[in-house]
Amino acid sequence: MRLFITGTDTDVGKTAATAALAAALAERGTVVAAKPVASGVPAGRAGDDAEALGRAAGHPPVIHTTYRAPLSPHRAARQEGRPLDEPGLLAWVQALSADHVLVEGVGGWCVPLSEELWVRDLARAAADDVVVVAADRIGVLNHTLLTVDAVRRDGFRVLGVVLNRGIPTAEDDPSPSTNADDLRMLLDVPVVVLEHFDEAGAAREGRRLLGAISVIRSSARSGEA
Repeated sequence: MRLFITGTDTDVGKTAATAALAAALAERGTVVAAKPVASGVPAGRAGDDAEALGRAAGHPPVIHTTYRAPLSPHRAARQEGRPLDEPGLLAWVQALSADHVLVEGVGGWCVPLSEELWVRDLARAAADDVVVVAADRIGVLNHTLLTVDAVRRDGFRVLGVVLNRGIPTAEDDPSPSTNADDLRMLLDVPVVVLEHFDEAGAAREGRRLLGAISVIRSSARSGEA
């Protein structure tokens, strides 16, 4: 299995969802859970996201490029005067090898990584199948529908939407009581609610996510046969 995990925005829970999937897949074979590019990372560090993915998958952090400024990578690279090695990055992602390969994106689907390379290009080097992560808060319907549409227009298959409830929301936001139902009505892919979990519960949550997206994968394989 090769999956690319994208989000409707930054800080919506991509790392939590990827870590859960990694922990569950580690029970079924070898796993690589990679964060190819990250910004807002202190010099000499792999970054919190890559470290969390490594712990869940049982390997050291797997990351290609980091930038210090908490900006879009293309802007952070310009500030540091250190352009992204585009061919090197894509080759690195394509070479990731294990029974299961998970690649987490940066921000949302339409984030520029450089002047020429975008998150969707990173996804193309990683996998054909995409999981979309969204925060369970007001605005999620529009953000999720736009993201799913964009991913599909770029030629990828969306295996499911992870609606993350581990992100703090405004106390007066009533939408979490209806967001999951509305997304299930508006989309033709599984919508799985991800509750807050600690590292000990990662595999359990990951098994739930896998159970949902495997329906789409099985249907696709039947259609190809």
